[in-house]
Amino acid sequence: MNKKLIWVNLILLLLVVAAYIFNSYIVNYPMMFNLPYIVKESRLEFLAVIFAFTALVSYLISSLDFKKLNFRAKFLRIFPIINGLVLLFFICLPANEFLKTQREISERENNYLLQAKKDIENNNVTLQYTSGISIPVQNPHTTHRIDSIQKKYGITYMNTGCIIDPIDNKAQKKYADAVAPFLEKRNGRNWQNRMQKEIDHLKEISDK
Repeated sequence: MNKKLIWVNLILLLLVVAAYIFNSYIVNYPMMFNLPYIVKESRLEFLAVIFAFTALVSYLISSLDFKKLNFRAKFLRIFPIINGLVLLFFICLPANEFLKTQREISERENNYLLQAKKDIENNNVTLQYTSGISIPVQNPHTTHRIDSIQKKYGITYMNTGCIIDPIDNKAQKKYADAVAPFLEKRNGRNWQNRMQKEIDHLKEISDK
């Protein structure tokens, strides 16, 4: 019986560790899944403190005189119960956070879809990107001509700064997916390559 209880305790401990690490991912969702980074950011030293606390509580309860069991038998029964409560907490907490994030993503996606419809009607699509502080590498005249080339293809690029918002980035994909068929119909296939060639050619001329 004790051997089975030991296995139950070990499995439960592993489940708590997994739930704790997964909770760290949910808090940062919808960031890209990167296990080494998530493990590092989850701060496992705090989990060690939690296990020390659950072990202490289990020890104190096991020290009480109830049932005709020895201390080890009582501890092996109480420890998984306490850790089971911790596991339940780690499951419920990220679940609420995940649902909240999903609602926010859905709301932003709907806003971007409405904006995409409006931009398509106006024949001018705005694509956002993140690149930090913009430092102009071309003279104003060249920059203006590059903007003109992009507008010829029905596009305006907008730098949103250096702050990365994973939720907004995910929602922006809806916008990009919505305008992609319009841009291909408007400009033809491989329009991105043609536009980039025009821009590269302009830069070569400007550098001379």
